[in-house]
Amino acid sequence: MKQITKFLMVLALVAVPVGFTSCDNEEEYHYYYNDLVTEAVRNYWYTYPSGADYYTTRDWFLYHYPSATAVELAKFMEAVNYGYIDNYNPKENDPLMAEVQMLTGEWAGDMTIYFDEKGKRMSQTFHANMKFFQYESSKNSLSGHGTEVDTADNGATQTLDFSWFVDKNGDIYIKYTKSGTIFRMDAKSSKKGFHLGYEKAKGYDTFYGYGVSTNTTDEFVIDLARQATSNGKGRMVKSRTATGKIAGEVFGKATLNDAADHKAKAVSGLRER
Repeated sequence: MKQITKFLMVLALVAVPVGFTSCDNEEEYHYYYNDLVTEAVRNYWYTYPSGADYYTTRDWFLYHYPSATAVELAKFMEAVNYGYIDNYNPKENDPLMAEVQMLTGEWAGDMTIYFDEKGKRMSQTFHANMKFFQYESSKNSLSGHGTEVDTADNGATQTLDFSWFVDKNGDIYIKYTKSGTIFRMDAKSSKKGFHLGYEKAKGYDTFYGYGVSTNTTDEFVIDLARQATSNGKGRMVKSRTATGKIAGEVFGKATLNDAADHKAKAVSGLRER
């Protein structure tokens, strides 16, 4: 009987550290899945054991983690060896970098947004002020962040944060931080694309066209003009046209600005994004 008792005591002592080890592993497991960035990194390497190119990697993250913030996107890209910047090495007179330089700065004008609500297609028009900033970590970055201030006819306002990037096709992606809604502006489409740059008839830079959401049914139509208050790095400028090598340049294939037609069909208001 004594031998049996001793044997059971030995088993109990051996089992104690095993139990503690099991708890530690379980805590690590739960910490991992409770952290969005860590989870995304693990799932990314599971999906792409040998990695993927920059655009595939970023698009994969935005698709699978639509609620992620711009900071979380930055941490994820850095963790998978791409960093917050694009690891982009532009050639001389590179068209993508020129497009980014044209986009950065302050734009203002009308925005009409379309959305579904209670089974109906709705639309609202308001004044939008959008500021696009290139990430300060690199002058060669094809991405950045921004702020948008919307003002309704009754004076109501809302301020939205967003991140943006230009892909290898010249398409512009805008992701609103709070809602996670992502809009794509098609550089190649003449009917539902965009115009970004100098507009000869007006004598200054304009930014108009369509944005179609990639993860909701929302769409927007913008009719914006460059503002003379600042450029992408916050310095004062004297005109509403870009300067330097990109002066007079135009990006996007849109040729018709039909924003006024959409404004006439919309009601005043501010849809939260």
